[in-house]
Amino acid sequence: MKKFTILVMMGLIFVGLLVIGLESSYSNNNTNQNYFQGLETNPSQATIMVLGSTYLYVPKNAKVVTQVDRVIKDVASNVNVNTPPGQSPNSSKQLVPYMEGARVAELMNYADVKVIPITGVPIKKIKGEWYGPDEAGNFQFGVDPSKAGSLFSIDGNDSNTKIEVNTHGMNVLVPGAIDNHAYLVVACGDLPGKAKAEKYLSDHGINCYAPCDRFSALVMPYNGTGKIMAGEPIRKCLTGGAVIGAQPLAIQTNETIVVQSTNKTYPDQYCDTPNRYFHCLESAYNMTLKLDVVDAGKGEAEKLINETKITGSKVIGVRVLTVQDKTAVANWLKSDPDNRAVLFHSAAYEPGYSLFTEFPNQVTGQDLNPVFIKQTPSDQLNHIFDEIRSLWC
Repeated sequence: MKKFTILVMMGLIFVGLLVIGLESSYSNNNTNQNYFQGLETNPSQATIMVLGSTYLYVPKNAKVVTQVDRVIKDVASNVNVNTPPGQSPNSSKQLVPYMEGARVAELMNYADVKVIPITGVPIKKIKGEWYGPDEAGNFQFGVDPSKAGSLFSIDGNDSNTKIEVNTHGMNVLVPGAIDNHAYLVVACGDLPGKAKAEKYLSDHGINCYAPCDRFSALVMPYNGTGKIMAGEPIRKCLTGGAVIGAQPLAIQTNETIVVQSTNKTYPDQYCDTPNRYFHCLESAYNMTLKLDVVDAGKGEAEKLINETKITGSKVIGVRVLTVQDKTAVANWLKSDPDNRAVLFHSAAYEPGYSLFTEFPNQVTGQDLNPVFIKQTPSDQLNHIFDEIRSLWC
C-alpha cells in the first residue's frame, strides 16, 4: 500500500513538473523558444525575413490594464455611457463589442484575465502640447489635444491641466500599469507618444498590445523585457491561456513588397502604417528592401492588388478596414497560395481581423521583432512554422 501511495505521489509530482515546464516555456522572461537557432544571421546578409513569429503568452487570470474608451465605454458612440469608467468587467459581454474592446473580450474568454481600466489620469499642457505622465509624475508622453476635450477629460487645478477620465491610449496608462503590476496593457498606439509609452513600459517589464498600431514601428529595435505586440491576432492557447501573435510568414529579402501609404488626413491617415513600418524596419536593421509604395486610402486596397499584377509581387503590406478592402485582399490570396499579406492597423476592425483566421498561412500582422535568417529549405521552414502555430488551440 505504501509503495502504491509513493507511486501515486511521484506521478502527481511528475505531472506538476510537466505543467510547470509547459508554462515556463511561455514565460515572459523566456524570449520565445528559439525556433530559428542556427539559422539567424545579420539582417544585411539575410535572404529570408520572418514576420509574425513573435508571440506573447497570456496566462489565465493575468492582470490586463486597459484604456476606458472603446473598452469599458464609448461615449462618442453612445455605448455603455452609464457604466462607471473605472468599473472592471465581470463578463466580456460588458465590454464595448468592437475595436480594443473586442480584443480584450477575447482575452477574457480565452484566459479569464482580470481587466483593470485606468481612469482619472492627469494630462498637462507644456509649451502648447499635451502630455501624459510616467509613474513619477514626469509628463513625457505626447497626447492628442482632442483627449483634453469634454468627451474624455474634466478640468484640473489650472488651465494647463486636465483629468482624463475616459482614458485613451498607451500614453496615459503608464502610472496605472506600473502601480497595478500589470502583465499586459491593451490600448491605442496611434501617436508617437503612445509608441514612446510602449517602449517605456517594456523597459519596466510590462507587455503591451496595440491593435491600433499606427506608430508602434517607432519602437524598433527595442530591448525591454516586456514584449510589444502590434496588431497581431489573439487565439486560445493549448495550455489554457491565450497567445497573441505566433503567425509567421517568410519573405525573401529580395522580393518586391507592395506597400500602402497615404498623405490624406482623417479618416484615411492610418493607411500610412504599412509604409512607416517597412521604412522603420530598414532603418532599425540597416538594410534595404524592395518597396513599391502605392498611395491608397480606406477602401482602396484594390490599388495594391492591381500593382501586384503589374510587378508580379506576391507580398503586400496593407490596411484592411472595410469589406471592400477585405474582398480585394481575400480574392488575391485565394488566387495563389504563395501570395502573402502583412496587415497593419487592421486588428481593430472585423473585416481585417477575420483574415488572420481565414488565411492563417498567408497573413500576419505587424511584428516588431522580425527574424532574419539564411536561405532555408522550404520544408524545414514550414516545419518550424507549424511548431509555432501549434501554440494555438
